[in-house]
Parts: sequence; structure tokens; C-alpha cells
Amino acid sequence: MELNKRVRKAIGLMGCAVLATGIVAGCGTAANTAGASSTSSSSNQQSAASSKQFVIGFVPGETTDPFFISMAYGAQQEAKKLGVKLIYEGASTYSPSAQTPYVNAMVSRHVNALIVCPTDLTAMIPPIKQAVNAGIKVLTADSTISDTSLLTSRITSDNEQGGAAAADFLGSMAHGQGVVGVLDPSPGISTDKARVDGFVSEMKKKYPKIKVVIEYDNEQTTQAEQLAQDLMLHYGKNLVGIFGTDDTSASGAAQGVRSSGSATHVNIVGYDAEPAEVQDLKEGMISALIAQKPMIEGQLAVEYAVEALEHKSVPKFVQLPNVVITKSNLTQNQQWVYRQS
Repeated sequence: MELNKRVRKAIGLMGCAVLATGIVAGCGTAANTAGASSTSSSSNQQSAASSKQFVIGFVPGETTDPFFISMAYGAQQEAKKLGVKLIYEGASTYSPSAQTPYVNAMVSRHVNALIVCPTDLTAMIPPIKQAVNAGIKVLTADSTISDTSLLTSRITSDNEQGGAAAADFLGSMAHGQGVVGVLDPSPGISTDKARVDGFVSEMKKKYPKIKVVIEYDNEQTTQAEQLAQDLMLHYGKNLVGIFGTDDTSASGAAQGVRSSGSATHVNIVGYDAEPAEVQDLKEGMISALIAQKPMIEGQLAVEYAVEALEHKSVPKFVQLPNVVITKSNLTQNQQWVYRQS
């Protein structure tokens, strides 16, 4: 399928050397073809030339998180390749109230297309609907909204697959017995909900004797730490694992186990591959990470935005597979560790 060709080419980009600066650095031939459909060099030049007038807005979930920094880097690379102007602006906190003014500002700027990483399934529908009503093509990356009919395209990781992979890892380590805690920021975030659903479904199917307990930490590391300690206190030796559905949940769980000093029997699986999580993985506080591919999500979002503006057909829904990283395979998976700048 053409989509698979695009994704394979985009994934190939990750092997290129990149510069850790705010300026996008090209990667030669590989970078110039990553994420694009199979066309001749002349047609690529024509596409770039025809798209120079396009202005694309990009509002991330938050600007300080390495996940979104990595996504922004991929988007900047693709925008430079295609010759479009990319306006990347967002809040430093992850919440609908903080994100909405930036979406509204993009509408006021009359951008041609808008990429959003919605911070809530329902709360972000009104500002996105306002953008669509203004004639702006809206795409979502990473998370999304419940009313997907408003969207030109949505690009995300296969979050249910990632949740299922976490369940398989913990279920296997626990030999199908015990209690596993799930620490999740909020039930209102589409990606996290899918991870929990995938985890619970896989546990029921393959490890029915494992009890799953779900707690919400409001994306606060200190709250996740306290919840992890509460789980250890309540279930004792029966607690065999914790699944943190994002970086704050995983890092908080690791800190909770670290503070206990005696819960070495608790295996932690974290989502994402943020630098702090990778350090916990190296130190043995986290047993495995479910790494996403945010750079590729950013690249594809910009590519599809441009193609939609050129009246080309674009995929309505794309899911990228996740990678399970352990301490033993970290070296060969360095390309999936998130950027800090």
C-alpha cells in the first residue's frame, strides 16, 4: 500500500544524523524522501514550489515535553523539505484551558491548515470546530477528539497495541499471577485511554488470574509516586507490576518504588522514551519502555496537510507501531529515544 511505503520511508529517516539545534538540519537523500509518496524528483520540486504559499499552524499538547519536541523537529524537517511555513506555538502545560487560546490564535491568523495534539477528547472540540468552520483543514497528531468527522486526517501511535505489549511484558514477568497497577493521567485523553483499554483487554485474554487496579494521577509525578507507594502498601508482595501510561506516570512509579527501598519484585513498564525514563531503564528502576515515534508523526502530519491543501487524497487515520525497549536492547534502539532540543 502507498501508506506503508510512506511510513517505511519516514522510519528510514531516523537513521540519519541530525543536529541538536533549533534550526532544521537535512539528512541528504534520505531526509529528502522520508515520509513522501513515491514520485520523481521533478514532481517533488513542483510540489514544493506549489506549496510555498501555504502556512501551517501546529499546536502541540505542550512545548516543553521531549515527546512534543521530537514531534516538532520532525514537522520542521518536513516543512523545510516541502517549502511551507510552519508556525509552531503552544502552552507549557498540558490542559484544554491552556491549549485553546493557541488554537484560537491560529484561526485568527488564517492559517491554511492546522495540526493539533488535543489535550482532551471533548473539551477541544469547540475550538477545532471553529477552525473547520473558518475553512481551515485540521489534522490531529498523537491524541485526537471524539468527533473525528471534523478532521482531515489523524496520525497517532497504535496505542492499544502498546498497551497490549505492556500487558504481555508484565504478565510474563509475573508468571500470570498477582496484582498489577495502572497509573494513568486522566480518562479524558484519547491516547492514554486506548493504552489502558489495550492493556486491560490483553490481561483478560492472556493473564486472567492477574488483578488490574487503575488509578489516575492527573499527570503529576508526585501524585503518581504516592499512588505507587499506596499500591505497594495495600497489596504488598502481591503487587508484581505497575504500568505507567505516560512519562509522568512511569517516572512517578519508579520514584515510588525507589523510595520504598524494598519493592524490587515490582516491575515497571513505562510509555514513551523520555530521557528521564531512559535513565531509570538504565538503572533498573524501569523494566521496559513502550516507545512511540513522534518525529514520524510530525513529518506525516505536515505531509498530509500539504497534500490535502493541494486537493490530493490523504489517509483519514494512521497508526504507527510502537517499540518495546529494554535495557538489553537499548543500544540498538537509540533512534527512538526522544529529543530534548
